[in-house]
Amino acid sequence: MTKKLHISDDLSLPPDTVTSTLVVYGGKGMGKTNLGSVLVEELTKVGLRWCALDPLGVWWGLRHSKDGKGPGIECVILGGAHGDIPIEPTGGAVAADLVVDEPANVIIDFSRKPTGDMWSIGEKVRFVTEYALRLFQRQGGLTDGRRREPIFQVLDEAARYIPQIIPSGAIDLARCVGAWETLVEEGRNVGIGVGLLTQRSARMNKSVSEVADAMLSFRIVGPNSIGAVMDWMGEHVAKEKIKAHIETLRKLPRGECLVVSPGWLQFEDIARIRERETFDSSATPKPGEKPKRVTGKAAKPDLAKYSERMKETIERVKENDPKELKRKIAELQKQVAKQKPESTKEVTRSDPQQVRTIQHLRSAIGEAMKIIAKINATGFEGIGIDPAQITQAVEKASAEIQRLATRAIESRQTEFERLKRDAERTLAKLQALLGDEQIEVAVQVKRNEPVSVIPAREQRRASPKVFDSSNGFSASQIKILSRLVELLECTGQNQVRKEQLAAWSEYSPNSGGYNNYLGSLRLAGLIEYPSGGYVTITEEGKKHAQPEEVPVSSNEMLERAKRVLGGSEGKLLEILHETRRTISKTELAEVAGFSPNSGGYNNYLGHMRTLGFVEYPSPGAVRCSDWLYLGEAA
Repeated sequence: MTKKLHISDDLSLPPDTVTSTLVVYGGKGMGKTNLGSVLVEELTKVGLRWCALDPLGVWWGLRHSKDGKGPGIECVILGGAHGDIPIEPTGGAVAADLVVDEPANVIIDFSRKPTGDMWSIGEKVRFVTEYALRLFQRQGGLTDGRRREPIFQVLDEAARYIPQIIPSGAIDLARCVGAWETLVEEGRNVGIGVGLLTQRSARMNKSVSEVADAMLSFRIVGPNSIGAVMDWMGEHVAKEKIKAHIETLRKLPRGECLVVSPGWLQFEDIARIRERETFDSSATPKPGEKPKRVTGKAAKPDLAKYSERMKETIERVKENDPKELKRKIAELQKQVAKQKPESTKEVTRSDPQQVRTIQHLRSAIGEAMKIIAKINATGFEGIGIDPAQITQAVEKASAEIQRLATRAIESRQTEFERLKRDAERTLAKLQALLGDEQIEVAVQVKRNEPVSVIPAREQRRASPKVFDSSNGFSASQIKILSRLVELLECTGQNQVRKEQLAAWSEYSPNSGGYNNYLGSLRLAGLIEYPSGGYVTITEEGKKHAQPEEVPVSSNEMLERAKRVLGGSEGKLLEILHETRRTISKTELAEVAGFSPNSGGYNNYLGHMRTLGFVEYPSPGAVRCSDWLYLGEAA
């Protein structure tokens, strides 16, 4: 496919936008929603799939022509006042199944319920979380042995669901941030691109915004919002240009935005986004002006098959829903409890063993319910456990427990011990599949974190501590302090770049964990930031450091950096490191076996530049950053 996405007379996007990440900033009414609409219009024209998550109920105009008198883009609308098929706050996974399984473009309006009531903030967060988890899981699967067609996912008002600051105890919000971090960071691998639109740039979590392939910012004036954009540009733009860009941002007219994409688009300039070709359903009416209305028919697809599909999907998700499993077990518990009054006295007089057996079986049911509640709180879709296996195991165990409970009342005394052993084995099988230990390990392995005894849900809610003299230090914090002392010693400098410290500590410089560790160490007075992008250690910090792995050569630094990058990026860095000179991107591509114009190749370089491993000394040229040579002649 060679057609491009014509979003402006100044800029067209390549087709691989469908698997790229775009972050769009801007104040109210500056053009963010118009840009989102233009983007999906262009994706439709070139036959690429898209879905828009609409928490405001303003995207429905895509189905109507610009004047409202004719049809616009054919798409399915789930939920909202204009929806074809209603959705509920518990239906995030259901909606994701339809998006993945059907070829239709989709708007998911989660602003209002079928009753007309507004969704609560908590309901929106849970819906968006379950949607992201299921979308990533299902899109990553194969159909008939082939990968699914790629899809571009838009999230409007993204900062509400992926905030930088998560309040203490806000487990649902922490799950939501984690789900979208995975979607943004790993989505390209399964054919998902993401467009994040927000008017609160300062509120957006940096773990997702900093890995964007392009930033598009409309006019912003708030100091915090300006600061967030400066942070993003600080990793991608030469310092001498940032101030000029910020001044430009404060004065941009409506509809114009600053586009920065040095690696992917190799574009850094102002672009005036074209007006949408569909009905502007998000327009704010001016005083004394009547709101525009649509009078023509919408471009609706054949909804019969989607409605039927939704019924099938709802039933499947319902069967695999941990809340539904919990309900089934609760019903089972009530059934067993009803049997007690009919025979308790007789059983008690005839044989105490019968009573103990029944009590054991009830206890087993209670343990099973706790396990299901654990899965419900953790979210099994995101931890690699097959919901179908859970359903099958619970139903089988539940049926077995019910059978044993009935037989325990009716059976002769000689069968009691065998019944008890059967019940214990049944519960053991259930616990083996769904137990706390398996869930905890599965979560940590997926996140590539070391396994510990901290419960998975507690790990997600944990936040960096501010340490004083009465507190201990985590192994990760001591590791960073130790690596910092080692680098300062080997370089002979009194400060090192944050990226350099990250590489030697085997962290990504943009990871939330690494930057949280630095923040807490700085707050505790153990490290300092002497200048922008650099870090040094205090005398108090040296007391806690345990240096042992002082790098002695540039090759050692290279190996550490390759561990952080891995794969193709590590290969590219190794070539540049060995070359020890500035070369053209085309020459590097030829040596490494890449197409110089491929989106993947340029994304690799852009990411490596963001992390500080490579530099662009001039247009079209690239070189390995000097700090990787540890003072050796480059």
